[in-house]
Amino acid sequence: MNPEFFDIFGLAAFTIILLIGIWILKAKNKVPNWIGIILMIIAILGLIIDGFIVIKTYIL
Repeated sequence: MNPEFFDIFGLAAFTIILLIGIWILKAKNKVPNWIGIILMIIAILGLIIDGFIVIKTYIL
């Protein structure tokens, strides 16, 4: 297996992290909003990078 194969799992992982960040921002719990914002930034950057690698390797 080539290393790019595991970027597909990275897409799934970063999608889950993004959903958790959105949930933190929408929930009325005691978790600070800055944690949700940081999670969303990390998830978006990870989705961009892994998405670019997957598209470049498997689609184009």
